[in-house]
Amino acid sequence: MWTDKRSGKIAIVAHCLLNQNSRAQGLAKKPNTIIKEVINFLMRNNIGIIQMPCPEIAYAGVLREPRTKNEYNTSLFRKLCRKIANDTFHIIKKYNSHGIKTVFILGVEGSPSCGVNEVSGILIEELKILLTENQLTIPIYGIHLENPKKDIINLEKLYRNLHKH
Repeated sequence: MWTDKRSGKIAIVAHCLLNQNSRAQGLAKKPNTIIKEVINFLMRNNIGIIQMPCPEIAYAGVLREPRTKNEYNTSLFRKLCRKIANDTFHIIKKYNSHGIKTVFILGVEGSPSCGVNEVSGILIEELKILLTENQLTIPIYGIHLENPKKDIINLEKLYRNLHKH
């Protein structure tokens, strides 16, 4: 379909993986604003990046105290997450319809919005609903911000398994 050298692969990533300035007060543990292990993994594998908006910034602002999932689990916040999930899903569909595959959705473990396993974040829940309703399977993986190296090793294995020729 494409006549150039694009890779045909993208990843949808949680906002704070590319911008630690978006984290709630006291949660940015490293001065690097980008989780470089994630970026390096995506670059090594020629995977483009789509950064999801941060629902917590939109809802509670940049200078905010940390909140739990229960504290964020209001109808207004869920509606906001549903809108972001819907917008993200439409981006995935547009790329997909032109042969560009979403290989991963990367969340952030422990996040009330973008958690995957330890906490099922509200934005990730809303995105999973849309994927399921539309019978679209995309691996969703949670990154531990304190020590992402182990996650990257696991992502490399998962990626190799999914893309065996």
